[in-house]
Amino acid sequence: MQTLKKSLCLLLALWPVFTFASCSSQNAMAEKQATPVNLAVQEQRAREQKQGDIYVSPSGSDENPGTKEQPVQTPQRAVELARALDKAEKVIYFADGEYRISALTLTAEDSGITFFAENGAVFNGGLTLDPADFEPYKDNIQVLDLSKYGVTAERIGQVRAFGQYNQAAKYNAEGSLYCELFCDNVRMTLARYPNAGEYLYTGKILDNGDSKEVYTDQGTETNPDWETMQNPRGGTFEADKAVTDRVKTWTNSDDIWMFGYFQYDWADSTTPLKEVGDGTVTTEYASVYGFKEGMPYYFFNVFEELDAENEWYIDRDALKLYFIPPADFQGKSLEISLETGDLVTLQDAQNVTFDGITFTGTRASAIRGTGSDITIQNCTVKNVGENAIELTGERILVENNTITATGKAGVILTGGDRETLTSSENVVTNNLIYDWSQVYRTYQAAVSLNGVGAVCSHNEIYNSPHEAITYSGNNHVIEYNVIHDVVLESSDAGAIYAGRSWSYYGNVIRYNCIYNIGSEDFTPSGIYFDDALSGQEAYGNLLINIPGCAFLLGGGRDLKIENNLIINAATPIYYDDRAIVDSSASSWFKHSQTPGEGLWATLTEVDVQSEAWKAAFPELSALSDDFENTEDPQFAANPANSTVKHNVVVNAKKSLGDISNGAEEYSDISENTLYKLGDAPFAADGDYTLTQLPEDFEQLPFDQMGRTYK
Repeated sequence: MQTLKKSLCLLLALWPVFTFASCSSQNAMAEKQATPVNLAVQEQRAREQKQGDIYVSPSGSDENPGTKEQPVQTPQRAVELARALDKAEKVIYFADGEYRISALTLTAEDSGITFFAENGAVFNGGLTLDPADFEPYKDNIQVLDLSKYGVTAERIGQVRAFGQYNQAAKYNAEGSLYCELFCDNVRMTLARYPNAGEYLYTGKILDNGDSKEVYTDQGTETNPDWETMQNPRGGTFEADKAVTDRVKTWTNSDDIWMFGYFQYDWADSTTPLKEVGDGTVTTEYASVYGFKEGMPYYFFNVFEELDAENEWYIDRDALKLYFIPPADFQGKSLEISLETGDLVTLQDAQNVTFDGITFTGTRASAIRGTGSDITIQNCTVKNVGENAIELTGERILVENNTITATGKAGVILTGGDRETLTSSENVVTNNLIYDWSQVYRTYQAAVSLNGVGAVCSHNEIYNSPHEAITYSGNNHVIEYNVIHDVVLESSDAGAIYAGRSWSYYGNVIRYNCIYNIGSEDFTPSGIYFDDALSGQEAYGNLLINIPGCAFLLGGGRDLKIENNLIINAATPIYYDDRAIVDSSASSWFKHSQTPGEGLWATLTEVDVQSEAWKAAFPELSALSDDFENTEDPQFAANPANSTVKHNVVVNAKKSLGDISNGAEEYSDISENTLYKLGDAPFAADGDYTLTQLPEDFEQLPFDQMGRTYK
């Protein structure tokens, strides 16, 4: 079993007082302790050959019958043969090696197929390059003639807008992500200025351009024309003249791009450069929220800025790839992503399994679509432009996989029926997910659960600019995950995040370890219930080194925050009352003040008065929308009926945090135990077993957190 002791003790450094040198096992579970949801992969993965099984090998031929002695060569041909079999369960065996794949589509006709690779098979939508084919260009730059590989400019594609808040749709300029270069499964950097890890910063805003938000002396208003606006005007801001003089020397002036967090650190977008003046920069595309002085940005796709190790650039006209490789790159793997579609698309497929396959090399997603009873286990997804796995359906199991180097998210599952609260029974368990969200930098979670009744358990998740786990809907369980080094580029974000609904009741977050999040410049939160999210339960979580709030409770009601251990958080628990109807309420949350709109609409998106909902969540059926009696505890906007109790907090200030007057008035904030850093009764340095248990506090199951097998 891979315990928290194994996965954390070697990684975690607690500042300024603690070091996580060792962890003790805590075997005595309290009576209410939940049994971990953990569906074990069989240790023996070899399969017994049966009549009708189909074999595939890179050295086979699609003219062959698909037997072990005469295998076919492509996954597409193997699926065609499987369709012809008159049997419910069909197994396609893949020999070791690489398989070129382009948009494999599985429908209901393909139900019952298992794609099985015992030792390793790679579904590659890209192209593997030979480092020996590179030649010296100048300085440290190497060059490769892509035409020798049969690559065309059309397959390479153009640079397109990316970023969660990009506005390409308003310019009829949508398209797939440009092809990318990967060296040893690490995403290389398209030549940029300044270099990776560095930013320029917007100067004085001279022209905000067209935007969704309009900023006035009275506050922030919404542009009523934004939704229908086409070709909105970009913005202009001041820049250092040395920077703009440098930009003027670049030759590919019609294809220079900019990435930036132009207004908020949670809203990334890209735009072509329109023009540069003497100390001014003008963007081609508008920023959805406009521009703000002092925000980070950089230029990219600039040949003249090819000056740092791991940077690359493609001359699409000459079909030349320029690259500054690492010193020993001749012994490394090297590939470019070419496929513009998803590697595998499911269209109402049923009972399909992928076991032991590696997916790589697409500018889209690895697996996407609809289906039920889908299993993805023991697989690797890497080097893709969008998501690793995005599926809608029921009884989907994503287990024991490695996911890395995605441009967007990791696993996105949607299923169940919110009207009847019927569970999806979807499970994401025991996966290693790291280095995702490398292109789209915000709101791309390692795991996203949507709908009803999904489970995210025993995953190890780390290294991302934004959130780790997010969810929407009801009755999800997020448990026993280890999350660290996430939300590295945002402050207004959380490692586990959901928000803005009064109907997402029934979700449980328990026995997770979250540590060492944020970075020098960013102070995010650990567990973030944003914008009046209500009806959530969080208990038994261990949160360490949280530079923002360990728990940020954004004005919601019916929250249960109990039995958590919080160590070295800047603000252990923050509970505001932002949704309260009050004439002095801040302008950014006025949507909660209008009957039938904003948050009030979340109470009508499902029938909270139906028998199923009243039985599950009687609190919802009792809510009031009487604007004549806004002080009623049952009035939905009040942060009422919550409990913040029996938590143990250890921090420099020996304080619980920041609790609003509204939360104090309407909810129970009591019986929490506070210690100053260095004074908590831990068993030993780095051992978080409490030797003196406060009343009603239960020891946490440290040795069950994290992945439990490999």
